Amino acid sequence: MINKFLKITTATIVATLTLTSCGSRVRLMNSSTEVDADTISSDGSYVEREEYRNQESIEPEKLIEQEITTENEPETEPVTIDIYQKDYDLPSKAVIDDFQTVMQNPELPTGCEITALTQTLNFLGFDIDKVTMCDTYMNTDWKGEYTMNQCYIGDPKSYTGFGCSAPVICKSARRYFRVEKSNCYPVDLTGTDFQELFYQIEQGRPVIVWATMYLMDTKPEYIYTAKNGEEMWFCTYQHCLTLYGYDKDEGIVYVADPLVGNTTYSLEKFERIYDILGKQAVVICGDAENGLDAEPKHVTKSGVEEIITESTTEEITETEMKTAEPETVPETEPEPVPETEPEVQIEPETEPQPEETENQQEPELPEESGEEPQETEEFND
Repeated sequence: MINKFLKITTATIVATLTLTSCGSRVRLMNSSTEVDADTISSDGSYVEREEYRNQESIEPEKLIEQEITTENEPETEPVTIDIYQKDYDLPSKAVIDDFQTVMQNPELPTGCEITALTQTLNFLGFDIDKVTMCDTYMNTDWKGEYTMNQCYIGDPKSYTGFGCSAPVICKSARRYFRVEKSNCYPVDLTGTDFQELFYQIEQGRPVIVWATMYLMDTKPEYIYTAKNGEEMWFCTYQHCLTLYGYDKDEGIVYVADPLVGNTTYSLEKFERIYDILGKQAVVICGDAENGLDAEPKHVTKSGVEEIITESTTEEITETEMKTAEPETVPETEPEPVPETEPEVQIEPETEPQPEETENQQEPELPEESGEEPQETEEFND
């Protein structure tokens, strides 16, 4: 077991345990002395101790810390966008439009977490590639000093990497936003019930989530106790994806799977695997162009929203029907007025007829009556 990774002597018999992460077979080995552990590289080869330390360090982070003091770090995570659901009726379906998967292979065979972050950043308009995100902004450890809560364990560029948890992805995102001088920030939603994440989707925010490859069944297994005292637990077939849609009626979720591409999985099964992986989720607030002032991304919805829009359109059509009559009357008055008004005005027209009967030279009253309605129209106007 790796819990003795840094303590046993070279005379200890090697014991091997095989696990799987992000499409690779991970070989765990109780192999070397503490000196060997100091000189083992992330791809399993042996290098000089100083060279390994150089590999392990993240130079851009040091540059960042020189330019930005620790006092400014809280400003990179301001809670200025309300991302939490409050008595909100979600539609039965919501899918964020135009989300595209970034494939992790061949460069990052076990780097699904940083790839999921990269594809989410790309969707939000940030021009960054997965390898740069991996090399520049993500901590890695293959010495057994930390767990997946602090570092990516192993090497994401090899087939011997384990992975990392939500806090590592949040830290990587914050570093990137500091370099880009963006006020965007990540939020760790770990512990959130799966279907509560649907609110983020409805609001146009894709969610980075932890599951397994192809939703294969798994369970957490104790691996070792790190030097920092924290226990390292790992789920076989651990994988990371970006959730960008759901359909309750069809019982599916829409995900960008770095191993598969844009695809759908069973909502019920995904929720079960999500719970086993510790309900880990991360969301990014803002976008590259407008920061926290960004407009919500377009989302195709149906269900509650669809019913609301149908009812409002029906109400509009009814009111339009009611208002259409008075609005169209002035346009149609020239036709009905001669028909209705002469009937009403027949009496006043017939009353003077006895007086005008003496002058029988005007038998063409219909023609004059045709002129009189026109005058009445002007009067009515």
